[in-house]
Amino acid sequence: MTSESAQSGAGRPSLRKPARPGTATSGPTKNARPTKRVRGRAGWIVAIVFAFLYALDAFQGLSNLIGLTQSFASVDVAMPGNAVFTLVGLIVVPILVYALILWGTRRLRAGSALLVFLVGFAVVAVITLDLQSLYRSIVPFVI
Repeated sequence: MTSESAQSGAGRPSLRKPARPGTATSGPTKNARPTKRVRGRAGWIVAIVFAFLYALDAFQGLSNLIGLTQSFASVDVAMPGNAVFTLVGLIVVPILVYALILWGTRRLRAGSALLVFLVGFAVVAVITLDLQSLYRSIVPFVI
């Protein structure tokens, strides 16, 4: 064995796998892009579980809107416009917050996404309570 063949590694099989087309190699290239992370199976499970929780909150807002509209209609009183907007907000806020969090956590790990969904759920609860107290200030009487 000559010194040139010993230095170049000739005769030994290579332990490195060849790079697949479209993947970044270890050397600098012009078109090297970092690999994008996508939501894994555990991330989707977290997203689906919280989808049910946020949907439950939106459904409660929908049932408030339907029930209170029927209550006002049963006594032939028009519901104030501000009250309708607050009740519609009870439906829209959970859906909007969930959509923003789903988009924002698309590249996070499942544990991080879980924490963000929990914080978002707490934010929805605070906004829901604020909208309900705003409704009570607009409509002070109980039907």
